[in-house]
Amino acid sequence: MKTLIIGAGPLGSLYACRMHQAGHDVTLLARGNHYVHIKNHGVALVDAFSGERTVTRVPVVRTINPTDEYDLVIVLMRKNSVLQILPMLGRCRGVGCFLFMGNNVAGFREYLRYISWEKLMFGFPGGGGARVGHDAHYVDSETPGGKPLSVTLGELNGTRSPRLRAVRKMFLQAGVPVRCVGDIDSWLKYHAAFILPLAGALLQAGDNHALAVDSDSITQYIRAVREGAKTLRVLGYTRSYNIKLRCIEFLPESLSRSILQRVFRTRFAEVAMMMHVRVARDEMQELEKEFTALQRQAVLRTPNLDALNMNLVPDHGGQR
Repeated sequence: MKTLIIGAGPLGSLYACRMHQAGHDVTLLARGNHYVHIKNHGVALVDAFSGERTVTRVPVVRTINPTDEYDLVIVLMRKNSVLQILPMLGRCRGVGCFLFMGNNVAGFREYLRYISWEKLMFGFPGGGGARVGHDAHYVDSETPGGKPLSVTLGELNGTRSPRLRAVRKMFLQAGVPVRCVGDIDSWLKYHAAFILPLAGALLQAGDNHALAVDSDSITQYIRAVREGAKTLRVLGYTRSYNIKLRCIEFLPESLSRSILQRVFRTRFAEVAMMMHVRVARDEMQELEKEFTALQRQAVLRTPNLDALNMNLVPDHGGQR
């Protein structure tokens, strides 16, 4: 399967390296000076747990042309950046399937303006990180040497199509676990209900370590997650798939708070949560607008979610 990965951030770089090492025909798209660096020096990955730095020579291009042919194009970019390149991707007639792996609250209408539904697939990566210079610092497990986090994949119509199975197989051969879901739209919305107030709480406290000792902000986060989940259920989205979110919903508040205090002290929280929030404020702001639109449709009181989301709004007077 001839594959192009658009997005040379931490996870795009990680998956490109893993697939290349597994023998797949994969190319990474990078831009500007980063393209030049990768072409000359290779893709540099830094395991944020161990500090180990590896370099892999992955084929790299600086653009995709309308006449280029790929069986699969995987897009790993922030939501606001994805929206900007949709018209260009829509002109690429030689692509068999576009797999968009990233945050998305608003659904698929904007994608369908440019790309036909039979060429669309959606999902989400496992792990996180940030680029520091030309090095991609990443975590793909919650603990050092722990079980790798799964990517999530889903077809718009919820079926386990032959191409879904083929993409799943490619990730598995690269050592990346895969979870396939029947309602990827609902999965993505509940994921946003989990991570948006988390971003707001991290910014409010200052960082993950400060949040770990800020009981009031953690309590506010727990209540905000519950409000977001209730908003989605009122609108008819009943399949969350998110075990962690369900724990926050149904465990006693004191127990959830104790668990989260331990989580926020970890290196995983520092890399996958805080590092990402710092470099992706623009995406968080886009997602906040999209989720606010859902809140207006539901017509529910969501005071904790509203308060934490205010920390994502540009020029808000609170903690940056």
